Parts: sequence; C-alpha cells; structure tokens
Amino acid sequence: MLDWDDLRFFLAIAQHGSLSSAARSLRVTQPTVGRRLDALERKLGSRLFQRTPSGFTLTATGEGIRAHVERMEQDALAAERRATGRDIGLSGTVRVSTTEWLASHVLGPLLVPLAERHPALGIELHSDVRRVSLTQREADLALRAVPFEQQDIFQRKVARLAFGLYAAEDYLARHGAPDFSRQCEGHALVTMSDEQGPIADVAWLRTLASGARIAFRLNNRDVQARMAAAGAGLACLPRCLGDDVKGLRRLATPTPAPTRELWLGVHGDLRGTPRVKEVADFIAREIRRLGPTLNPEDVPQPSRRPRPPRT
Repeated sequence: MLDWDDLRFFLAIAQHGSLSSAARSLRVTQPTVGRRLDALERKLGSRLFQRTPSGFTLTATGEGIRAHVERMEQDALAAERRATGRDIGLSGTVRVSTTEWLASHVLGPLLVPLAERHPALGIELHSDVRRVSLTQREADLALRAVPFEQQDIFQRKVARLAFGLYAAEDYLARHGAPDFSRQCEGHALVTMSDEQGPIADVAWLRTLASGARIAFRLNNRDVQARMAAAGAGLACLPRCLGDDVKGLRRLATPTPAPTRELWLGVHGDLRGTPRVKEVADFIAREIRRLGPTLNPEDVPQPSRRPRPPRT
C-alpha cells in the first residue's frame, strides 16, 4: 500500500512544477524532495514525471494518479479540520495570515491584548505576499484585501482602506508639484507590482500619472513607503501607512484614490472551534473599531444644530 506521506511529495511537484518550489511549499530541502520522488517511482516501477529544462511535467502514469492523490489530500485535510474543530478550549495555536504591512502596522499591535487575556492561547502571525490557502490548512484565519473565492470559506468584510498619493518633501523640492493636467509628466512612480492580480490603487495611479515613468515596482507596502520617503517618486499608499511615515506629504488629486475592502476568512470546518472563533471575532471587532484610522473619510462629521429663528 502506498504511503500518503510519499504521495504528498508527488502532489507538491505536480502542483509547483519543480523540486525547489515543491520543497519550499513542504518546508523541506530540495534533495529531500528528489529522494522521495525517486523512492516513490522505484516502488511503483514507473516514471511519474518527465524532467525537462523548464521543469517537471507529468507522464501519462502521473496524470493517471494525480486526481486520486488530490482526492486523498482533500480527505486528509477534511479529517484534520474536523478533528481540530472538536477542540473546546481557548488554548492551543491559531495561525493567522495577512500581508506584511498589515501584520506590522495593524494586526500585530492589535493582537497584543488578546494574548494577554488568554495566556494559553498561542497566535502564529504569518506575513506573506502570497495568498495562503485556508482550504489547504496553510492558516486558520486570513485577513486580506480581496474576497475569498472558495465556497467552503466563511468570510466577512471588516473594514475599508483609504488610499492617498504621497511624495517626500525632498522629492517635491527637486521635481516640483505634479501637474495632473499633464499626467505628472517628468515625475517618477514607486508602484506595487500586480503579479498577484489587478490592484485598484495601482491602476488608478497609472491612469492619473500616465505621463510619469515607473521607477520602481515592489511587492511590499512598507518598502514602497520607505522608498517614497527617501525621494524615489510618487506612491499611492494606504492612508494609515502613508500618514505615519515621516517626511511624506499627502497630495491633493483631481480624482480621489480608490478604497479597498478588508476581508477576514476562516474555513467552514474551523469556524465553530472556540479558539479560532475567539480570535476571529476579536480581530473583526477591533479592526472595525479602527475604522476611522483605516478610512478617515468615513469619520462622521458633527451635525450642526439649526439656529433658532430670530425674533
């Protein structure tokens, strides 16, 4: 009988197309992945992959077993989620995933009181540019700026992020204020890479400043903000990040920067687990409390009482 532990190495290579990428996903070394694949192929007496210069491609035998292995993986993950879901105590570990800048500027500081309130509760906060899979149990909870597409994920919108256009005082002294009627001609942009898909603020900036050159493309908001503060160019940043960076000035623009929604997701099999539910509810509640910081435009203006008529 085949060992599931061997088959998960096969599946990782099939999904990622190389030994190095499979090793990163499994958190083992590349030689380990190679050895496990060789052992599996010897046990089956058949080649599962063609080794090509561009990566590993499945043979007919590999294609034939892939669907079966994927079903085995889903069953194993479902069993793990069910077992975890019967946990009744506020102890153990909850893994939370979000982007690097949200982890450092929003979620990390926000979680401190929760850890003090429940000493037996351990929180693993993972920051990554990659969108983790809750279905694959890469995390228990995820906070991100795009909705979750999987049907087995329960999600809620917890906040709206406001953005603004920023530049360093030193940069503006050297290049002058951007002329939006000329699409910021002569200026440089420090923009986010859209390798993870279309990003609303990136598209808005490129339209607003189509005459500017793109000096830097990045995959990290913190680095984007620091480079803008160093005078690298104009940058569209979350207000809660840009407003806190020393030396940056928020610029008035002819059209407002777009807002983005923050979504908190949890797999359906875990949403009833007390420790996961406690962390999810706490994050949702505290982020909603931070609403005026995340989106200053939503701050309600004080109403003016009508003046009494003159007599």
